[in-house]
Amino acid sequence: MDLLRKGMNHSTSTGAYEVVFYGATPSPGNAVAERRHRANRWSVTRQLRYSQDDTQLALDLAIFVNGLPLATFELKNHQTKQTVEDAVEQYKNTRDARELLFADGRCLAHFAVDEHSVRFCTRLAGKKSWFLPFDKGWDGGAGNPPNPNGYRTAYLWQDILSPSSLADIIEHYAARLVEKDPKTKKTKRWQIFPRYHQLDVVRKLLKDSEENG
Repeated sequence: MDLLRKGMNHSTSTGAYEVVFYGATPSPGNAVAERRHRANRWSVTRQLRYSQDDTQLALDLAIFVNGLPLATFELKNHQTKQTVEDAVEQYKNTRDARELLFADGRCLAHFAVDEHSVRFCTRLAGKKSWFLPFDKGWDGGAGNPPNPNGYRTAYLWQDILSPSSLADIIEHYAARLVEKDPKTKKTKRWQIFPRYHQLDVVRKLLKDSEENG
């Protein structure tokens, strides 16, 4: 998060500075900000080989911006008799958190996905990895509503993972927190990525405020 938001200093003596992501949403009429924002390069890699020790290991999908990893995905489907729970177990049991891509703070989130449901985790820790629902909710309960035009989870890649949405999440919602215990002096770090209902309600409130005051 610090790298995406603040960039990188090459040298403290010369002040050389590198912007690695143009995240600020351009204000209307700001042609320079608009040009910079469009310069971001979003990419998706299938079957990403992530290990230098075992080069055959690969995960289903990863999203990058300007070459920096943002999120990883394990994808399952009921035709192969696998569900989102199998994807969660795969992260917990076969994705080593010591691998650089899975290390704490390297990605915003790790997603387990099937046709019906989405879950995510911000910090992989083996069997202790904590996956939360990223579903819309349906009929007053869990899950996702039927989608007459495709998979129930299509909102994930159609809405949430669009470049404009991801840029907005990076700029305003995702967070990296550091807290020091005053007694033990130990430092605790954790990462926040919004759940679907949190993101959705804030965006609706902002839109309503813009339109209605």
